[in-house]
Amino acid sequence: MLKTYDVIVGWDIGGVQSKYACISGDFALLSSKDMTFEIWRDPNKLSTVLEYLVSDISLSNTAMAITMTAELSDCFATKAEGVRFVLDAFINTFPGIQLMCLGTDERWVPAEKAMGDPINFAATNWIAAAREIARSIGDGIWIDVGSTTTDIIPIKENALYVRGRNDTDRLRFGELVYTGLIRSNPNALASRLPFRGDWYRTSNEYFAVMGDCYLLLGEIDPKDYSCTPPDSGSVNAEGAARRLARLICADASLIKPEDLLPLAGYLRERQIGLIVDALYQVCSQPHVKGPAAVTGAGQSLGIQAALRANLSILNTEAIIPDVVKKHFPAYAAAKDLAIYLSCPSKS
Repeated sequence: MLKTYDVIVGWDIGGVQSKYACISGDFALLSSKDMTFEIWRDPNKLSTVLEYLVSDISLSNTAMAITMTAELSDCFATKAEGVRFVLDAFINTFPGIQLMCLGTDERWVPAEKAMGDPINFAATNWIAAAREIARSIGDGIWIDVGSTTTDIIPIKENALYVRGRNDTDRLRFGELVYTGLIRSNPNALASRLPFRGDWYRTSNEYFAVMGDCYLLLGEIDPKDYSCTPPDSGSVNAEGAARRLARLICADASLIKPEDLLPLAGYLRERQIGLIVDALYQVCSQPHVKGPAAVTGAGQSLGIQAALRANLSILNTEAIIPDVVKKHFPAYAAAKDLAIYLSCPSKS
């Protein structure tokens, strides 16, 4: 048995949001927190963000579980550079603390060793979360619709049954769909949009995000809008309508917010359709079957997609308690490391 720690801190370092979750030895959540941090704007602030997130907990006798997706941010020339940058921030910020990284091969290694093989530790936050789901559902498909991306992970006999391990392969095999509830660009979903009984070509500019559609439709609260609006404007229905109007080169003086509801609803359907397409691709493999465990900020989109792909829906409340739902990948990373530390041969 490896060294016993008082607490395990799990990390999910994204390009837009950084999250942590702290658990005790019996996997109970002690605290968790997140912070919007667009790393490409000022990557050197990462250490400050890390310090802030754990400022309310004691770090004595602590181990940390590190996962990330921030390495794909365009402030880094390569993913390897990004992984090394993130790990270097951890090493410098938390000297003397046991830092462990989860690899694409589902193995835990010390951060110093991970620095020598960085590409194996790029975009691994989904692995810890998928392993936690797999422990509970046996056979099925985990669908997680986040603010930026959607994961579709087949599970068989309580283990990951995936074809892709890196994001490029996962995009190829339908196990990663680059669409999410908030940050997705509507231009990637439709080249024309319905408005007042006609079709309008979509302006190819960064005027709006899908979060604006869901704000206007009343399907999210302003607090769930987890990015800076494209115009840095207000996060409410009026601001959303102003941004969506620009998709057809109009503005708020020409269009009432309610006039844009069909346009927003159409974009919602197109987004669900992308997820359905990937689900059918994944489900076309031999030995892949439901039911579906659906989670994430865009859970409602994932449920609609699963139903359209003829999958039954599991009750995830019994799998993911409400207390860990908001920071689930960070919690799952902490728990997975705790299991490894207590019995590495069975992790």
